[in-house]
Amino acid sequence: MTTKIDLDSFVADAMADMLRTGKSEPAPVCVEPTVEEKPVKAVVCKTGEVLFSSMFGSVPKNMADFPLTTIINVPAEFAWHIPTPDPDYVVQVEEAARLVAAIMDNDKVLMTGPTGSGKSSLIKFVCGKLGMPFIRVNMSADIESGALFGQLVVRDGATVWEDGPVTEAVRYGALLLVDEWELMPPEIAMGLQNLLEDGGYLFLKEKPGTAEDKTYIPHANFRIVCAGNTVGQGDDSGSFSGTMVQNSATLDRFTTTICLDYLDKDHEQAIMVGKTGISKTEANKMLKLAALVRNANKQQQINLTMSPRTLINWASKFVRHANTRLAFNIAFYDKLRESDKMAVNELYSKVFGGS
Repeated sequence: MTTKIDLDSFVADAMADMLRTGKSEPAPVCVEPTVEEKPVKAVVCKTGEVLFSSMFGSVPKNMADFPLTTIINVPAEFAWHIPTPDPDYVVQVEEAARLVAAIMDNDKVLMTGPTGSGKSSLIKFVCGKLGMPFIRVNMSADIESGALFGQLVVRDGATVWEDGPVTEAVRYGALLLVDEWELMPPEIAMGLQNLLEDGGYLFLKEKPGTAEDKTYIPHANFRIVCAGNTVGQGDDSGSFSGTMVQNSATLDRFTTTICLDYLDKDHEQAIMVGKTGISKTEANKMLKLAALVRNANKQQQINLTMSPRTLINWASKFVRHANTRLAFNIAFYDKLRESDKMAVNELYSKVFGGS
C-alpha cells in the first residue's frame, strides 16, 4: 500500500507554516512510509512429510510452521519402546515445536523447568506422535557408568556383556531422555561427551574385545535430551538439593535449550477437571491458591511449590473425601516444614476463608 501526497497542498501548507512561525525552513512533515505487501510463502511438504500444525493441532506463535517426518523402520524387537500418545494430554505448543524441530535437526537438547512442569511428559508425548522409541534414564549422585553404558554379567554360568540403556538407544535409534541429569557426577556426564558432538560415537571402554568391538556409531534416529530443574550451573534457590555444577564443556555441546514453565490456568483447569471430575469452580479456587504458593516459593518465602502433579492429587483426594482442607493437608500441607505452614495457612485463608 502506497501513501499518495497532493504536492500543491503540501507546498501551500509548508509556506503558511513559515509565515506563521517566522522560520525560514518549513516544519518537518511526517509521511507514512511505503509498505510493500509481500505474499506469504506457502510451506511445501515433500513425500512422507506433514506440517507440524497438522500433527499437533496448532501453529506455534513464535515459529513458522514447518514440515516434519515420522520415524520409520524401527526394529521389531524395539518397537515396544514407542509410547502411545495420551489423548487427554494438553500439549505446550511452543515448546513442542522447539523440541520437534531439534529432533528433525539432530540437535542435542537441554530442557529445564520447575518440578512437575511436564518435561518428561512432553518428550514422551512427542516421541509417541513421531513414532519414535523412547528410553528414560533417571540420574542420581551414586549412578555408575555400568548402569548406563553396560557391564559384564554372569548368565547361565557364563560371563557376558549386557548393554545399558544408553547403548541400547544408540544401537536401535531411540530418543534417550537423561532425566534429572544435573544429579549425576560430572565425571559420569563426561562419558556422554562424545555422543553430544556432531558425528560423535559411543566407545565402551569396559567392554571386552577390539577397539572396533567397543565402538558404536549411533543409529540415524538416535537423539539425546537432558532434562532437569536447573541449567547445570548449580542451584541458587536451595530448592533442588543434590544438583551438581556440570562441566562447561558438556554444557557447550547442547545446541537447543528449552525452558518449560507451568501450563496456563485454563489448561491446568482442563487437566484437573478431565482427570478427576472436579467442578471448574473448585478447580479455580485450587489454582488460585497454587498461584499464591508458587509466587511465595519463587520469592523464597516457602520451601515447596505446588506442581500440576500436586494439584491433580489434591483434586483427586477432594473427590474421594469431599473435604477441601483434608485433601489439601494430605496432598501438600503435611509435607511442609513447620516454618512454612504458617505462611501457607494465611494463603489458604485468603482463598478458602477459615475453612
